[in-house]
Amino acid sequence: MIAAGGAVCFLGVGTLALAWGLGFFGEGSRLSVYKLEQTASSHAGYLHTTLTHGNDVYVNDFEEAALRLTTSEPTPAIGRMGIGIDNVRAIPGQPVTAYVACDVGSEMPAYEAYRNSRQPAFDWRTATFRAMTFAWPGGTRSPVTTTNPALLAEVVRLLRDGTPVSLPAMPFADSSKLGSASMDSDQLPGLLFCPVVYTDARGTIYLAESLMIDFKASPPQCQARWIPASPALMQWLK
Repeated sequence: MIAAGGAVCFLGVGTLALAWGLGFFGEGSRLSVYKLEQTASSHAGYLHTTLTHGNDVYVNDFEEAALRLTTSEPTPAIGRMGIGIDNVRAIPGQPVTAYVACDVGSEMPAYEAYRNSRQPAFDWRTATFRAMTFAWPGGTRSPVTTTNPALLAEVVRLLRDGTPVSLPAMPFADSSKLGSASMDSDQLPGLLFCPVVYTDARGTIYLAESLMIDFKASPPQCQARWIPASPALMQWLK
């Protein structure tokens, strides 16, 4: 009987510890609960994901696909989805009435920006950028940074007005080979605008606002509106 009682007691403590860890008690239980839903986007190759809490609806779609947080672990926690995980965070520099971050990763944190549906989407076409950093895929070379206004404006001009070219679709598994240009604007504190950069086998460099993913293909394929880089941008990237 003692052994049985001890086992029951041990189970109770273990269950209590698990409940505490999952946030049934303590700070996690006091966080707001957000509901996540995902549907097909009106933009082909993208998904429309929403976070809802009360009357507040936050969205991640085509307009947010190129936005990245300036930090990998935003704080403080402001909410959770389901049981106890504090995976909805404030973005440093952004009021929660404009943007929040949600962890969409599995084993590793992977926070994405969600825009309040009442907040206008960030318009990179008219924004002023003060710095840009290019990170080579796989860390094969050291990142390079520029604050040259003419070069920053050239990237915006290419993405906005450049003539796209047709390139073969890329398997989603190879998307890790793509680089990105992280562009910093005072109009978007705590977030970066990050167009995609692709270098083909001949060394030609292309830019795209973001990737479209065709999950119906087997294997899934990445496509984009690729714009050839200008000579000035090619020289800087090389």
